[in-house]
Amino acid sequence: MLIIAIGVYLIITFLLTAIGIERHNEGLKIFLLSIVLTPLYGIFLLIKERHKAIRIHYYYCSECHYIYPVKLKHCPVCQEKGKKVKLVKFESPHKLTKLYKQLSLA
Repeated sequence: MLIIAIGVYLIITFLLTAIGIERHNEGLKIFLLSIVLTPLYGIFLLIKERHKAIRIHYYYCSECHYIYPVKLKHCPVCQEKGKKVKLVKFESPHKLTKLYKQLSLA
């Protein structure tokens, strides 16, 4: 009976950890505190710390029409060809696809 209780305890802890990782919360923190204290504390952390999405900015090259999810000043593809093209910052690639019909992600 004790083995079943420990198994259920660990399964609940792993489920809370998976949910925390999926929501971009601190999965390791939820896992350790759920193991040491109780899974109820893990549920409390999930409710308290809302979804923390990481905002990604996209950078667009008007010359070669590439989108970069990394902050760069100049397009590396165009720089290899000998041109210095400054990248334009966008918050969402969907705004770009409305402006330009076909784009490629780098």
